[in-house]
Amino acid sequence: MPKTISYPFQPKSNRYLIPGQFACGRVIEICTEHFIAGLMDWSGPEPPTGEDLKRCAILKQGNGHVKLIAETALNGMISGYRDLTLDELEVAYFRFQEMFADDCMLQKGYTEIRPITKEEHEQYSTFST
Repeated sequence: MPKTISYPFQPKSNRYLIPGQFACGRVIEICTEHFIAGLMDWSGPEPPTGEDLKRCAILKQGNGHVKLIAETALNGMISGYRDLTLDELEVAYFRFQEMFADDCMLQKGYTEIRPITKEEHEQYSTFST
């Protein structure tokens, strides 16, 4: 049975991170020791609420470590949870490496899909932190 989480909470690992949690951004996807963070198009004088993030777009996504929350969120805390599907948000497509690498892949979040085409290479950003 999953642990019931009370917000705000301070994560010490990825163990209790779930897609949709938010602080300065949103947790978009979880991997073993990292997660994909989404920087939200939101600002305000107080930590955001789920209602504040309603219909806010993601400006940029990238690979993150739990230290990202500790070092950038107010008091290092996760502020709450809002299901990503409510705002039609999902993990982005990325190119894994530069085009001239033999193993340059198109990926959606952490999932590699296939070798990338030249057009896709120009369309998507490189997977980064």
